[in-house]
Amino acid sequence: MSFIAVLGAGNSGLAMAGHLALSGHEVRLWNRTAASIEQLKETEIVRCTGAVTGEAALQVVTSDLGEALDGVYLVLITTPASSHRDLAAAIEPHLTDEKSIVLNPGRTFGVIEFEHILQKNSVHTTPIVAEMQTIIHTCRKTSDDSVVVLALKQSVEMAARTRDGTLKVYEMLPSCIREYTVPAKSLLHTSLGNVGAVLHCAPVLLNAGWIENEKTDFKYYYDGITPTIARYLEKLDEERLSLGREFGLELDGVCDWMKRTYLVHGECLYECLQDNYSYTTIDAPQSLQHRYIYEDVPCGLVPYESLGQLLGIDLHFIPQVIDLANELVGLDFRTEGRTLERVGLHPETAFEDLQELATS
Repeated sequence: MSFIAVLGAGNSGLAMAGHLALSGHEVRLWNRTAASIEQLKETEIVRCTGAVTGEAALQVVTSDLGEALDGVYLVLITTPASSHRDLAAAIEPHLTDEKSIVLNPGRTFGVIEFEHILQKNSVHTTPIVAEMQTIIHTCRKTSDDSVVVLALKQSVEMAARTRDGTLKVYEMLPSCIREYTVPAKSLLHTSLGNVGAVLHCAPVLLNAGWIENEKTDFKYYYDGITPTIARYLEKLDEERLSLGREFGLELDGVCDWMKRTYLVHGECLYECLQDNYSYTTIDAPQSLQHRYIYEDVPCGLVPYESLGQLLGIDLHFIPQVIDLANELVGLDFRTEGRTLERVGLHPETAFEDLQELATS
């Protein structure tokens, strides 16, 4: 029997595993930290509420990658994108041609980085690696074995390196996931379509005082993104769109993406956010040590800046947010982030390689 492996037992991992199991699939759930899944290992049950409801029985819950990947045909990675490099190296010994891998999401250049690490580790097989533009489930983990699914996003784009690879993986997706997914025109559409880098980083940094104030709780999207901050995000988003235009891509702006994905209405980003019922209960982070910074800056804004430097585009807002993140958390995200060179793209050929991805 063939199984589906879900790697990562965080917000989206629990939602994905629960959704698949409730739809009749045999699911193996893996998490790197064993302590986080002790309760799940005892019951092998994920309790889902919201848009996906029920007690989902899993086939395996483990922190052993070999056990999780044995006999599976599809690997759905739901860990933060900042862990993809290490995970690619760790799963390489367990790969076969029959397995396909989907990064949920890839963020920016997820497939390119993942394949680069596999090649560096002398992988002898050629699995297809694909990436989602974003996660399908808007969700929050409420306990070690419980998750609330606030919404299922519509028309989430997915792409592999080639069109044939994209379509092959798309057909492999279980129908309960495939119905919320569409094949993207190219891998650059998903990588440069990473709106999380726009929506996540700057609002956390600009609300740092309230986030660190232990006496204050607020809703991230409804309260934290005011009209002024929303206008700033639109300027940030315009720089992302300008990168796509250099390759002839007409990407969705963040407002158009939100209208397509959540079916909301609004004349500007602030109005779209306020109209998004799925965001009603989403709280702001409790700390700056959060994936909105530690994932979305190095795996979103840093590759955008690196690509802008290659293209000779004078970016202003993207570097500004990276600089502020570096100063507030005391790290250099450019050092460990997804620069073009770090994901395996050489300066001499990077533009041609990416142009090929835009049309293949």
